[in-house]
Amino acid sequence: MHKRTRLLSSSCLLGVLLITACEAPSIPAPSAAPEAEAPSTPAQPPAEPPSTNAPATDGPAGNLGSAESALTVTNCRTLTTTLATASGDDGTGSVAANTQDDNLATRWSGPGKGAWLRLDLGSSQSLAGAAIAWHQGDTRQNHFTLETSEDGTTFTQAYAADSALTTTAQTYRFTGTRKARYLRVTVNGNTVNDWASITEARACGEDTTTPPPTPTPPTTDSGPALPRLPYLQSVSTTSALVAFRTGVSCTPFIRFGEGSDISRTATATAAGWQHAVKLTGLLPGRTYSYVVEACGSVTGVRRFQTATGPETKRVHFTAMGDFGTGGTNQTKVLQQLTPARAGEFLLTLGDNAYSSGTEAEFQSNMFKPMAALLREVPLFPTPGNHEYVTSAAKPYLDNFYLPANNPAKSERYYSFDWGPVHFVSLDSNCRSFTIADCTTALQKAWLTQDLAATSRPWKVVFFHHPPWSSGEHLSSTAMRRDYSPIFEQYGVDLVLTGHDHNYERSKPMKGDVVAPAGTRGIPYIVVGSGGATLRPFPGSQPSWSAFRDNTNMGYLDVVVDGGTLTAKFLNTSGAVRDTLTLTKTLPAAVASPSSVSGMSTDTPPGPAYDPTQLPEFLRNQKPVPPADTLESVADEPEPVPATALEQQ
Repeated sequence: MHKRTRLLSSSCLLGVLLITACEAPSIPAPSAAPEAEAPSTPAQPPAEPPSTNAPATDGPAGNLGSAESALTVTNCRTLTTTLATASGDDGTGSVAANTQDDNLATRWSGPGKGAWLRLDLGSSQSLAGAAIAWHQGDTRQNHFTLETSEDGTTFTQAYAADSALTTTAQTYRFTGTRKARYLRVTVNGNTVNDWASITEARACGEDTTTPPPTPTPPTTDSGPALPRLPYLQSVSTTSALVAFRTGVSCTPFIRFGEGSDISRTATATAAGWQHAVKLTGLLPGRTYSYVVEACGSVTGVRRFQTATGPETKRVHFTAMGDFGTGGTNQTKVLQQLTPARAGEFLLTLGDNAYSSGTEAEFQSNMFKPMAALLREVPLFPTPGNHEYVTSAAKPYLDNFYLPANNPAKSERYYSFDWGPVHFVSLDSNCRSFTIADCTTALQKAWLTQDLAATSRPWKVVFFHHPPWSSGEHLSSTAMRRDYSPIFEQYGVDLVLTGHDHNYERSKPMKGDVVAPAGTRGIPYIVVGSGGATLRPFPGSQPSWSAFRDNTNMGYLDVVVDGGTLTAKFLNTSGAVRDTLTLTKTLPAAVASPSSVSGMSTDTPPGPAYDPTQLPEFLRNQKPVPPADTLESVADEPEPVPATALEQQ
């Protein structure tokens, strides 16, 4: 997203309350050390000197230590730590043992990303989570993981998150319990520097008392209607973004949890009108429920599935392009493409908002008619030429939160993994515009590295302009010339595009011809049938075209199951109009299980809106007429070099 300020993050806010009368300054690091933590601001001295060796008490939630420096723990049965060790410290007394002294004026500080704190519980126990108080937690968010081990050498990740901006401690609950003797906290820097700095840390044992009642999820929306209902972005194996808009400026939060549970909480870090709240600490391939509570509005519970890891052999997804009309044809497609039928996620192939990709058109022609679908089905889009009519796709970038996992940190093109498939979204419009972070050279270099690096057995690439098409625009041989050799070199299995308002599937292609018998080729599928008025084919069906249809609206349904990929074109009646089956022999072994690892979700923050001033998108809410005619979905002339595309 081409955005400037904040990314709203989350944490499990079932907190640990730390109460202290004061905080003493830390000793400055010597000049030879790395950039040191800033000293705390002195407060009144503690009532008595801190004890540096007192372990945490094993017992129910309660006070640990003196009244002047009491640690009150909620939602955590604290366990005794027999020994605290660390990867290193600042050399001035901020050692690992300080995290067990029940004194908030001391801390452990370790330099560098990847610094870790390890708690030895003395024996194997049932762990349910951890409680951590972060040094200067109200001014920095720490990027951390929690890992457990029986032997102190081999650790398994149990939780990953960003800390919330608060000085109170937080309890991070695992999904289920784990038998372990050791708990390790690994900190991968924070939003201020690369230091790890923890004042107190405790392992939480398995609950032995009756848990509090689980909140009952609401089934319907209540309160003032949100101007934009929630939609799911950048869903990975361990996290998800829930984006939405509010009619007044506030700091919303989300209740969420696995299955029907919604006892965990994720909160926005700032007030505003447009929000993207990050849910963290998720597990791969699990179903999660969520409820948004914002400014008096409460949404009915909805569910989504996280991405599966490489050990998973099956994935089901859908794809369509040229759909964002707000009209009757789009409605017919969406009546068939329900959340129950859409699979685990949806790919969109460009022209998401006709006719010019404006902010108002995104709201009226995409988010409003697709609200029910996008509340439950994660969306991974690619931009079309109609998005570029308005400020080189700025509204597109402002409305989506996508992985910026390329050197240019651009959301115009990206990749992600889901189960056995590696997906790549390219921006085929960048050939037509002077955009520093999206040149053809940049995309080609990144694509080469990206495809070479993946170990997923299946590879699918999607973008807007088709390298093979007999529709109105014909083939973009420029896209074919620039990218098809890379697709072929790195074993891409399927290419999905839009642009022409029809459905068409090529035979397996290699270079500029049909792949000879016995050789590997790539099928290219145009799915420009999602809602825009269909167009006639300008000529007879060429020999390379396996199937084409310009009379049926519809979408592509794809299932990968082991060594078989099956893609079906379904029309608005649910009838199968075309089927493609690809098979391959998979390697005997897959990549190590992804228990909690996932794609890079380094999503840039959203656009900046003054929380005290009503934004333009709420001030100017004039209705947008549906783009239901050939004229309303007609293409604007594309600038050079797009007008020089070698058409065929």
